[in-house]
Amino acid sequence: MLSLRRGVDLVAWWDQPAGPTRAARPDPVALTWTVRRPGSRLLFLFYLAVDDAARGRGVGTRLLAELERRHPGCTIVLDIEPVIAEADNAEQRRRRFSFYERSGFRDTGYAVQDSTGEYWTLAREAPGTTFDPDDFRDALSCLDCGLITARVVRRQQT
Repeated sequence: MLSLRRGVDLVAWWDQPAGPTRAARPDPVALTWTVRRPGSRLLFLFYLAVDDAARGRGVGTRLLAELERRHPGCTIVLDIEPVIAEADNAEQRRRRFSFYERSGFRDTGYAVQDSTGEYWTLAREAPGTTFDPDDFRDALSCLDCGLITARVVRRQQT
């Protein structure tokens, strides 16, 4: 139901290979869920998933470029699992963080805390914009309809 709300987009993506056949795969290779409040210059990338078989082919990089094209002048914000050595999936977290850094995202020093844990907030700022935690709080509120008690807090630096 949330994807029916204005400014909330759930999109399946197909890969269009290069070459003479240019036949798209029958199944989507990625999924994004974004939130952008009307009039806001902040796009919250709530969810980005790329099929394991499509990883390493530039799909994620092209998706981020397409989101930037569709939302010109917007700062793109997302959250990720903290990169901590003790995590069971520490290597996966490190690779994910590295991918976003290579894609122009920076660690904002903020985190989202909810009933499932804490997630680091990253932002790729459009020229002339800066990450605004209040705008991010508003985007979260738009997504959860005020029903979830997710908080955006300044993170303690380790």
